[in-house]
Amino acid sequence: MDFMMIILSFFAGVLGTFLGGTQTFICTGLIGLIVSFFSLAGYDVQFLNDIILNVLFLPCIIFNGAGVATAYAAKNHDIRGVNTDRSLLFTKDYKVFLCGGFFGVVGYLLFTIFTSLNLPLDIGALVVVLVGIIGRLLFNQEQWINKKAFTPSRNAMVNLLIFQFILSIGVSLITILLVDLTNIVSIGFYISAFSLIFVFKYPQFPATHHISMVVGYAYVQTGDIFISLLFGVMSHLIFTVFGLFFNVDCGTHIDPPAVAIGTLSLIIFILL
Repeated sequence: MDFMMIILSFFAGVLGTFLGGTQTFICTGLIGLIVSFFSLAGYDVQFLNDIILNVLFLPCIIFNGAGVATAYAAKNHDIRGVNTDRSLLFTKDYKVFLCGGFFGVVGYLLFTIFTSLNLPLDIGALVVVLVGIIGRLLFNQEQWINKKAFTPSRNAMVNLLIFQFILSIGVSLITILLVDLTNIVSIGFYISAFSLIFVFKYPQFPATHHISMVVGYAYVQTGDIFISLLFGVMSHLIFTVFGLFFNVDCGTHIDPPAVAIGTLSLIIFILL
């Protein structure tokens, strides 16, 4: 375990607190695309990949720092613990930034430990979920579970299911094409992450990185389009159901995309 990496992960958590969780994830997508482009062009991307992308902007470090710092900030400042799309600079509270840095280190340590154990799943997603749960246990001030998550009319339910199905199939097909062309399993994930920049103009813009990451894993493991499509649809279903019950109108953020990626990557890596 590298002491310099611990220091870097602390400052990554502080940086995430400064930027805001969603903004850090958009940066992750952009940097991932840059690394992918230069790698395909034949350039040496070791520093960008090993330090910038997979430490400084690794979601289980920088996003975790921002997410838990937001939950902590909600105790004393005008922000809800789920509002991970806001910079916490407005708090002017050094304790908020120390909290972000501390949980950046927690994310790094958990990621390092689980990686050494060779767990058969997306370890970054696992850590994002675990740290999110820790943040809820420590700092939640609202309801823990949304018991009135979804009570739509039959027509609304049908329309929603059709839209979600079309979305998951479309994202899955694009991901399969990109992975096939580039041989980069996470290329769709980076595009989906960067696409969240549109959330700031269109708040209802959908998150899709759970679909593209799971489909990337499934397609690389099997080479089968239909199996990959099935996992893409399942990923979006898990994301939707978990988000409705455990994130919407709750007091802190536990990341639904990470839940979907962690769960299905375990199945993919063990069974396929």
